[in-house]
Amino acid sequence: MKRKTTLVTVMILLMSLCACGKATIQINDNGIDTEVEVSVPRTVEKILTDADIVLNDGDEVDPALDTKISEAHKIVISRKHTVQLTADGETKEVTMVGGTVKDLLEQEGITLGEKQHINYDLDEYLADGMDIKLFYLFNITVQCDGENYSRETEKETVGDILAELEITLGENDRVTPAITETVKDGMEIVVNRVTFDTLIETEEIGYETLYEDDSSLPKGQEQVGQKGENGEKEVTYQITYVDGTEESREVTTETVTKEPVNKVILVGTKEEAPPVYEEAPSESSGRSIVSQKAFYDCDGSGHGYYEITYSDGSVEYVDF
Repeated sequence: MKRKTTLVTVMILLMSLCACGKATIQINDNGIDTEVEVSVPRTVEKILTDADIVLNDGDEVDPALDTKISEAHKIVISRKHTVQLTADGETKEVTMVGGTVKDLLEQEGITLGEKQHINYDLDEYLADGMDIKLFYLFNITVQCDGENYSRETEKETVGDILAELEITLGENDRVTPAITETVKDGMEIVVNRVTFDTLIETEEIGYETLYEDDSSLPKGQEQVGQKGENGEKEVTYQITYVDGTEESREVTTETVTKEPVNKVILVGTKEEAPPVYEEAPSESSGRSIVSQKAFYDCDGSGHGYYEITYSDGSVEYVDF
């Protein structure tokens, strides 16, 4: 009877030793799977420590750290990450525990549009320092140096597209729309090359016509007193060319090389005495001329009329 008791005790001891066996634990750390073989039973915290896995503030573990594991099991670690998210030209800092890029978009209420893309795979797990950008693929055309480029681009500004095409702008070149403009689908970008040239030309200076009174000439008569002669000047132009075609020219300097000579016309002012109106004496009329006044027409022709007053008080008008 004593020997039987000893045998039972040994069997219990062996069973107890067998209970302290080995187990394969799968650890998913932020999407990366690792398998470790550990002695069980053992807590999650001890398993992670033995596997040299360090937890940071905000990280989450499932099951909890104080959970005792006695068989093959899976431990999932969700890391707390801070990433940069840029959408529609705005950048903000987003914090999330665990998850993929797709999970982050869902958290932020973002649904990708037809032409909208992202610079990471949606299934990629988040990691600290990620710079996640949402962008659009736009169909654009660029006209430059006689060439037309049609392409699909994710660039955000006109300047970015020109840089992508290795188009270098001169100081005076023009870009429409401006290089700072945000790209839109179907946008047409035109680059105009602007150059300048200097041109010197000789041009005439027209003379003026002056009128001077001359008392030696009958009133209203005209006579050339001095002939007119055009002058000359050198004019310097700055010419603006757009894609090789003249757009405008601007005068920068003018130098008179020959002064013009003005034409002078003499205008007569000499008044001629009007003819004296004579009326044959009439014995029957019994009247005589008391006064005779001459009135000239305003057209300078020298014609007019007489106002004749007679001794009997009558007045007569006679043209001359």
